[in-house]
Amino acid sequence: MSFSNAQREVIAAKALERGIHLTDEHWRLLELSYNYYRQHETLCTLRTLIKLSGLEKKKIYKLFPGNPIGEISKITGLPMPKEC
Repeated sequence: MSFSNAQREVIAAKALERGIHLTDEHWRLLELSYNYYRQHETLCTLRTLIKLSGLEKKKIYKLFPGNPIGEISKITGLPMPKEC
């Protein structure tokens, strides 16, 4: 499932507020995480995100600095991870 145009606008605005300009790689990780949550009703871990995306941990941290899963949650509106 992809985000609707309305969802994309809201997500892009939230990302910009957090200083992140979304590229295709960002969108791919956002959609992977969002779809994982919808399917499993639990947040995708960083390890799972690395496995699903095929990206290295360092690349994911470059795209979403600090706490990638927390940033993705804030931007997409998913629940915050327990460790945040």
